Amino acid sequence: MATLILGTVGRVFGGPLGGLIGSIAGGLVDRSLFGGSSGGGRLGNLEVQSAAYGEPIPIVIGRMRAAGNLVWSSGIRETAGGGKSGGSGYSYAASFAVALAAGTITGVGRIWADGTEIRNNAGVFASPVTMRLHIGSETQSVDPLIAVAEGSSAAPAYRGIAYAVFEDLPLAEFGNRIPNLTFEIIVGDDGAIDMGTALQVLARSDGRSLAQVSGVFPAITGHVAARAGSIADNMAPLMALSGAAMANGEVLTLAGETDIFRELPIADVHAHGQNDGIARDRQTRQGNDAAVAVVELEYFDSERAFQAGLQRARRGGPGPLLQQSISSAMPALMAKQLAATLLARAEAARTTTSVRLPWRHLGVRPGMQVRFADDDRLWRVRATRFEGFVVQIDLERVDGQVAPERPADAGRSLEFAALPPGETSVQWLDLPILPGEAPVTPRLWLAAAGAAPGWRRAPLAISRDDGFSYQAAGTIAGGGVQGIAATVLPQGSTAGWDRFSSVDIDLLSEAMWLQPVSEAAVLAGANLALLGDELVQFTRADMLAPRRFRLSGMLRGRHGSEAAVTGHAERERFVLLDTAALLPVDLPIASTGRSMLARALGGGDGGSGAVAARVGGRALLPLSPAHLRLWQTGDDIVAGWVRRSRSGFGWADFVDAPLAEASEAYCVTVWRDSVLVRTVTVSSPAFRYGAAERLADGGTGAIELRVSQISALVGPGAPAVVTLAIA
Repeated sequence: MATLILGTVGRVFGGPLGGLIGSIAGGLVDRSLFGGSSGGGRLGNLEVQSAAYGEPIPIVIGRMRAAGNLVWSSGIRETAGGGKSGGSGYSYAASFAVALAAGTITGVGRIWADGTEIRNNAGVFASPVTMRLHIGSETQSVDPLIAVAEGSSAAPAYRGIAYAVFEDLPLAEFGNRIPNLTFEIIVGDDGAIDMGTALQVLARSDGRSLAQVSGVFPAITGHVAARAGSIADNMAPLMALSGAAMANGEVLTLAGETDIFRELPIADVHAHGQNDGIARDRQTRQGNDAAVAVVELEYFDSERAFQAGLQRARRGGPGPLLQQSISSAMPALMAKQLAATLLARAEAARTTTSVRLPWRHLGVRPGMQVRFADDDRLWRVRATRFEGFVVQIDLERVDGQVAPERPADAGRSLEFAALPPGETSVQWLDLPILPGEAPVTPRLWLAAAGAAPGWRRAPLAISRDDGFSYQAAGTIAGGGVQGIAATVLPQGSTAGWDRFSSVDIDLLSEAMWLQPVSEAAVLAGANLALLGDELVQFTRADMLAPRRFRLSGMLRGRHGSEAAVTGHAERERFVLLDTAALLPVDLPIASTGRSMLARALGGGDGGSGAVAARVGGRALLPLSPAHLRLWQTGDDIVAGWVRRSRSGFGWADFVDAPLAEASEAYCVTVWRDSVLVRTVTVSSPAFRYGAAERLADGGTGAIELRVSQISALVGPGAPAVVTLAIA
C-alpha cells in the first residue's frame, strides 16, 4: 500500500519578506523506515513507520548540493528468490518521491546516497536506476507511478516543487533501507551568481521585489535557504557576510560602495534636545586586546563535492575568535578572501561614534550606511533611539577596502566515486575456537569481500535445505582481506617460530593490504590468518607487486590446527581473521555433518552462485593431547600424555589447563600396519597395553597409538599419534 507523506503542501512563502520558507505537511520520513535491522533476518515490516512534520522545502539558488525530503513512498517491496540473482532468498526495493526545492529548477547533476556518489557529472548511474525528474513548474503533471498507486484523482502533482521519483530502487547496497539522498541541484545561472543575486531571489520569493540591487558582491556557486523561519531570517547571514546594506528600505548595496548611502547635512548633526548641548560625540576606538584576531568562515566547497570547508584569516596580536557560517557554496580562494574581508571589516568597526539628528531623520534604520557632508568616510548605523524629538544614532566605521586575494588550500576530502560494486567473494569458515569466543553449538563464519573498487557491502543469505529456501543471515560492510596462495607453504614446526618458511599471497583487491607487526604483537594475537585449513600468524608482510605479499616469520598450527601444517597447495584460500569483518552463523547440534549454502545478494551479484560448506563443529572439537609418549614396563606398554583445552590457550595460572568439556574422556586406538586392532575409552591421561592384549592383537612388531579427547557434543577431536617397535 502506498504511503502519501506529502498530502497537501501549504504556503511556501509568506510574511513581510517571505514568512515561513515552506514545510512539508507530513514532512521528512524518519531515517529508520522499517522494522528489523539491516543485518538481521528477513524484514518484519515493509511499511513506512513514521514521519516528522514541518521539514522546510529548501530554496536553491545557482548550483548547490541539498538533501531531499521524502514525500511519497509505496513501501518496501520484497522479492522472493533473491530478485535478479535468481534462486531462493529475499531482496528488497522501494519506489518513492523526494522533494528537492521550492520553485522551478533547471536539472540535477550528481546524486549521493549515504555519502557515496551513485550518479556522476555526466548523469550516468553506477548501477541501473529508474529516476524521473519533475522540475517544479506550476503546470507539471502527476507522476505516472504515483497516479497508479494513489489513483488519478487523489495523486498530487506537487506543483511549484521540484521532485524526483525513484522506481524500484534496489536497497541491498543500503542495508535494505531507503538511503539518505543528496542532490546537486541546478537553478538559474549555473555557477555564475553572487550574494547579491541570492539576496534578490530571496527577497522576491514572497511575490514582491526590491527596487534594485547594486554594488559588487562576493561571487558564489550556489546558495540554499533551508532554515525554518522567515525569509528575512534566511537573508540575515547573507546580509552580514556580504556587507550588504539597505538604503530607503529597498535598495541593497555592498558596504564600501559609495553609490548608495544617506548623506547627513552638517546643519542637522547639531540637533539637540531640551537638556543637551553636545551635538556630536567624539570617536572611540576599541583596544587591541578586545579586537577580533581571527576570523573562521564555514562554507560549502564547490570544488570538493560541496563538502563543508573552513577558511581562516588572522592578524597579529591577541584577541577573540569570530566564527561565521553560511549555506553558500564557493571555491576555497573566494572563501579565503571573504574571511580576510570580514577581518578587515571587523578592524574598521573598532572605530565608533554617535550623532543626534532632527526628527525628520526617523527613516534612518540599523544596517543603513551614512556619510557626513564634510567627511568622505562611510559609517554603518548600529542602533537608533528617538527621545524628545531627537534621533540618536550609534555608528561604526565601514572599511571601503576589499581584502586582496590570498592563497587558499581547500584541503583533501574522502569521496566515494560512482563505481560498479562488482561481484562478492563469499567464504564459509569452519574455525577452531578463537580468542574471546565460547560457542556451545556448532558455529560457522561467513567472510565476504569484493574485488571491484565500488564494492562496499553485501547482504548474505543461507540455506539449510540444499537451496530450496534461503534466509537472510546479515550484511557484511567493508569486507575483510581475502586472497589465494601463489606459492606452496612448506611443512613447518609448531613448537616455536618458523623463521625459514614463507608463502606468497595474491590479495583479492588492490585496496587490501597486509601489515608487518612485531613478534610481541603476534604473541598478543595480531595477524591471525587462515591458509587452507591451517591457522597461521606472521610478523613480516613484504609487498612484491600490487596485490602480492610475501609472508614470513610465522607461528604455525595455531589454535589447535597443527594437523593442517602439511598438505598445503597453490591457490588455496587465504583469509585474514578479523571477527569484526566476519559474520557468525550459530547452528543447532543436529546440523553437524550437514551441508550449508551461502550466497550474496549485493548489487553486483546478479550471476553469482551459492558456496557450500559442511558443518563440522570444529570450534567444539577438543584439541589433540600433547607430549604423547610410549614406554615399555616389563611385558606391558604404557602410554601417557598431557591434556590440552579449547579454552586454555593463554595458560594464565601456569597450572593444568581447564577441562572445557562435560567430563574427561579419551579415545585410544591401536593400529598395526594401518589396521585398527583395538579401541579403548579411558578417563585419565594414561593407558596400559598389557601383554595379553598385545598377543591378541598380533604380538610383536610396530604399533601406532592414536589418542583423542572426547567431546560429549561432537565426539573425538584430532588425535595425537606415536609409534613404537616391539620386539
